[in-house]
Amino acid sequence: MKLANLPFGKSLVYLSLALTTVLTASPSWALSGDREQPIHISSDSADIDDAKGIAIYRGDVVMTQGSTKLTGDIITIYSTNRQVQRVVSEGNNDLAYYEEEQEGDKGILKAWGVTIDYNMGTEKIKLIEKARLQQKGDTFIGDRIDYDQARQLVNAQGQQGKSNGRVQMVIQPNQAPGSSK
Repeated sequence: MKLANLPFGKSLVYLSLALTTVLTASPSWALSGDREQPIHISSDSADIDDAKGIAIYRGDVVMTQGSTKLTGDIITIYSTNRQVQRVVSEGNNDLAYYEEEQEGDKGILKAWGVTIDYNMGTEKIKLIEKARLQQKGDTFIGDRIDYDQARQLVNAQGQQGKSNGRVQMVIQPNQAPGSSK
């Protein structure tokens, strides 16, 4: 069945089912100890307002926590009682970048976007503009990608009003047990 021949709404339903199937078949969870690790940040400058719970880092910012890495030209951290709630990374010259090592043989989850908005409490990542998500060889490209790590759901959108603004996907075939990719 070709998605192009289906009405728009049904195409989205089939696309959502396909993405859910792909990600559910190969679940990805961050390494269990990553969230207990200290956060390390390197930047050219930092503006920190503890009273408001906002810290803004500028200039080739690199933030790591265990196997998790986030980069961008500007990274803003929102916290409550010194607990990080949300991190927003913005790229100017290069895209913002996120990576996280997954449990078992799942490899590294990689994500790019002009803006990456990561809500640590809900484990949701929004990749905004020039968005790309790569996991175990599967690639999703769109203008915006919302990734729910806890539920293993992807919602990808193309750029509205553009004739070539479609979502692009590359889905790797399942490998036979014992074979290597």
